[in-house]
Amino acid sequence: YEKRNEYEKLSRLYDTLHRAYNKIMEVIQSGRRLLGTYFRVAFYGQVFFEEEDGKEYIYKEPKLTGLSEISQRLLMLYGEKFGQENVRIIQDSNKVNPKELDSRFAHIQVTFVKPYFDEKEAPEKKTDFEKCHNISRFVFETPYTLSGKKHGGVEEQCKRRTVLTTAYTFPYVKKRIEVVGEKQVELKPVDVAIDEMKARTAELTKLCSSQEVDMIQLQLKLQGCVSVQVNAGPMAYARAFLDDSKPNPLGSKKAKELKDIFRHFVEACSLALDINERLIKEDQLEYHEGLKSNFKEMVKELSDIIHEQF
Repeated sequence: YEKRNEYEKLSRLYDTLHRAYNKIMEVIQSGRRLLGTYFRVAFYGQVFFEEEDGKEYIYKEPKLTGLSEISQRLLMLYGEKFGQENVRIIQDSNKVNPKELDSRFAHIQVTFVKPYFDEKEAPEKKTDFEKCHNISRFVFETPYTLSGKKHGGVEEQCKRRTVLTTAYTFPYVKKRIEVVGEKQVELKPVDVAIDEMKARTAELTKLCSSQEVDMIQLQLKLQGCVSVQVNAGPMAYARAFLDDSKPNPLGSKKAKELKDIFRHFVEACSLALDINERLIKEDQLEYHEGLKSNFKEMVKELSDIIHEQF
């Protein structure tokens, strides 16, 4: 167009680009782009599924699809094929032993999964689009305790992280892709504590660094972070794993890692409180003072536990 001096066409072209980039900026700032939700779906029952028996797939669904919605849809779909009375949905994420299932029924296991990125990949996936494009690994976690219960106190809470690999990458021409690989990692209670504290710190940091801070989300995260409840929240991890007055203290490596995370966590909470103070209106001053008071109590107790001033 430039060589032919077709300026009207150039004008239309650049106008299209201008509107496209404006749309990208609008989506990034609002965070409202709906890129999809993923589920692991496994089929059990040789009589019903034949060659599909024992196979697992990752299904890509519209962003706002819930676990109950896809489960109900699969129940209806296969109920029409095999008879409603012959189909059972398994919503437990634990590993299924097909031999323990009743062979008179078709069993479908449905589990919510998220795209998985290792420590090297994660920093490169900055936008929601990048986190949903060219992906083939997905993760879900299953809580358990050594006593057999699903949930327990922080000193006994373990979790199993399962990473699934698909045959192809999403987006794909089909809405489901077969799972061809699986890797499991067992997290001990202290590893769960480290993992949870890393996640809380990252969430707060991300909220604080947004161009347009979501004040409601910020306050919800802050409330959960600076809570001084005895049996819940970050301080429960500090009391359980960093208090050297208790028996069986952590090894120096794990203790150092958890202490480092708590230092970053306190910094993130402090920054979030500063941002919240700038954003709130007069009618929320009392609520903010409550958050600050809880934060000071948390920092004081944490200082006493790890013998360090913040």
